[in-house]
Amino acid sequence: MLNALVRLGRKCNRGILGTVALVLSVSAGMALAATPQVKEGPVNVTIAGYSSGGQVSVFGEGVIDAVRRNYPNSSIIYEPGNPAGALEYLRTGRRPFALESIIEPRMAYKGLAPFRSAYPEGSITGVLNGAPDVFALKVYARKAFLDQHGITSFDDLIKNEIPMRVSVNQPGNLWAREHVRALLSYYGKTMKDIEGWGSSLVPQPTGASNDLMRDGRLDVIITGGATPAGAIVELGSVQEIAFVPLSKELAEHVAKELGVKVGVIPANSYSFQKEDLYVPFTSFIIVAGPEATFDDAYKLAKAVYEQIERYRSLHPALSLASRERLPDMGSLKLHPGAEAFYREVGLIE
Repeated sequence: MLNALVRLGRKCNRGILGTVALVLSVSAGMALAATPQVKEGPVNVTIAGYSSGGQVSVFGEGVIDAVRRNYPNSSIIYEPGNPAGALEYLRTGRRPFALESIIEPRMAYKGLAPFRSAYPEGSITGVLNGAPDVFALKVYARKAFLDQHGITSFDDLIKNEIPMRVSVNQPGNLWAREHVRALLSYYGKTMKDIEGWGSSLVPQPTGASNDLMRDGRLDVIITGGATPAGAIVELGSVQEIAFVPLSKELAEHVAKELGVKVGVIPANSYSFQKEDLYVPFTSFIIVAGPEATFDDAYKLAKAVYEQIERYRSLHPALSLASRERLPDMGSLKLHPGAEAFYREVGLIE
């Protein structure tokens, strides 16, 4: 009787172990099936981007450099354009990838102008965050203009309805225009309202706006960039300028409106800046459309991950990039290829 019970126990144990082995085998098989084998070889894609030159294009060029180093003989191109056009290229399958700020895909999903309707869920996905929280909102003015009107903050400009010649950038620069909209919405105002009290809205890019301010033909510029921005340093050497501070509450309002973060530009980042500035900071990211393949998204993420030290050294604007922040897309979902890579290296669970 005792021997029979021992034999029965052994049989049960073998059954349990077999079941466990089967479950593990099936789980492993499912995991393998969920992560397709990525083919070796070059990456042959185009990244639709912002306008040529300037700080933003540096991000795209850095990604291209990383891919070419990781995958020799790659034919990868950064194609200058504008953010709205680039997202339309992605949505309609004309391009696989685009360089955007974290703001424009959010606008596309909400169907905000200039997008005519909300993008279908999942039509734009994230690949990598190549410039985390690097692009700061900056409002600066001729010091003579500020002194003339007794202006010490952005509140003074709007609440006192000061007539000004203000650069709001080009209509196609969604980053700048959305920041202007969000700034004014804090006060319940629009660009039409400030025109109504005698202001002139100047639709010029930052470089041209700086030239106008240098010649005394512009009072205020609303723009963005990394810190320190060489163009602002240069302008400050020939024209006496000053930043127009935002209140912390205003900076937080803009950040919440746009889905970005508030940070600080430290005092003395510029020779004419004596105090810390609270401002919204934006990340620039590589995003993918429906035509982006699993392999290419995986390889773009892997290339920047493996070349991160060189990538960071290419330009001061890239110095805040890190492996840990590469998957940080805010509310945007990751492309399956990029997601698979980040799971593989333990950056996400």
